[in-house]
Amino acid sequence: MRLFCAVLFDDEVLRQLIDAREMLREHAFRGSFTPDENLHLTLEFLGECDAGKAGLIRQAMDEICFSPFVLSFRSLGFFRRDDGDIWFARADECGALIRLQSELHNALLERGFRLERRKYRPHVTLARRAVLDEQALPSPAFSAEVTSFSLMLSEQKKGRMVYTPLYTVCCRDL
Repeated sequence: MRLFCAVLFDDEVLRQLIDAREMLREHAFRGSFTPDENLHLTLEFLGECDAGKAGLIRQAMDEICFSPFVLSFRSLGFFRRDDGDIWFARADECGALIRLQSELHNALLERGFRLERRKYRPHVTLARRAVLDEQALPSPAFSAEVTSFSLMLSEQKKGRMVYTPLYTVCCRDL
């Protein structure tokens, strides 16, 4: 099972993300654009795990207590790649999100998971392998209330990546 933990968004925020993605598409010479149903903000990528590990992940998720918080998106960014860049909606600095991600990361490490060590950069991927005319790209401006996060299964079905929520934890006051 290929697993990750992520923040999923309500319909209004998804519409804003779709608008930002479509704006990128209009300025793209080429690229692969994230399907509507796959737009999310990754908290932790776990990779390939056997089914027995899902219980440990749920335990780690259940340890996390957080209050609802607002996440703002006001800029686009990209990670440079030789075959075309990864473009994303960048989440503004948010202490509550960083605490949530850090607590989840530590709870998973305590259970023996091997996780990425690089600095967490919160973002929503909009396009991969994209080559764009970067002139005058407008920036998005919207917010999302975060009240839960989910364990997600990532699998290939009929040539497409499909992300399925397996377990969700809702906010619990600190």
